[in-house]
Amino acid sequence: METLNQYMEFGSLFSGAGGLDLGLEQAGLKAVFQIENDKHCLTLLNRHWPDVPKNEVRPCMGIVGGDPCPIRSLAGGIHRTRSPDLSGYFLAMVYRCKPRWLLRENVHHPDAAEFGGALGLLGYQSIIIRMDSKAFTGQSRAREFVAGFDQLETLDRFVRACHDNESSEGFCQAGSNTETPMLCLTTRRNRMDYRCNYVFEGPRRGIRVLSHIERELVQGFSPGHTDGIPGSARQRAVGNAVTVSVAKWLGERIVEALSEQTFPPCASKQPAR
Repeated sequence: METLNQYMEFGSLFSGAGGLDLGLEQAGLKAVFQIENDKHCLTLLNRHWPDVPKNEVRPCMGIVGGDPCPIRSLAGGIHRTRSPDLSGYFLAMVYRCKPRWLLRENVHHPDAAEFGGALGLLGYQSIIIRMDSKAFTGQSRAREFVAGFDQLETLDRFVRACHDNESSEGFCQAGSNTETPMLCLTTRRNRMDYRCNYVFEGPRRGIRVLSHIERELVQGFSPGHTDGIPGSARQRAVGNAVTVSVAKWLGERIVEALSEQTFPPCASKQPAR
């Protein structure tokens, strides 16, 4: 018989700078392993989560992550990307670890429905949630989250929690409605990404680039979260991160959904080999 604390443990894929993990932990969940290949991001993860195993799969009740999005993002414009589509790796880890719940982040793209369909084949009930960081911070950053659970009742509780009218901190929408984004100023054509975070300070001061601390704050990190790695790596790590406050909002609703569970018995959570 699993305990509530076990249900709150998750494995993190594509951990990056740790925005998703940090937000979920602020909501009461706990990372038990982190998977990341980038050496600079590993430096950050080892500093902020020194006791969490890296690139070593452990038993867990949840799987979370934001697989690389260049293949789906507008940031690439008309140019092809060398970044592979790793959504299949996410699904493979779900099959391997057999979690009770999962949360996947990515940019808006029609294949989110296909991802949800694949989860259905693996035995999960899922919903697509569309959120924008502008409801929490000073930036417009629209993202899609796929939340999945192995029990329909748990998904229903999660959906009710997301539509709680008493909360004024954010919003979520299931379905296919989209919003027109408010883009940052940029001096490059066909590009809307972390390399183009410009702010306009009036006709006298003109346009300038956001500082590292400003980038961290607008993503919900504490100042200096990405200290100690090269400047370009800091920009990339923060630009690729999940907004911390958005992750916390979702995490609180996952906790609410899981807290009402009856915790039925299930097979061993030892990862498959």
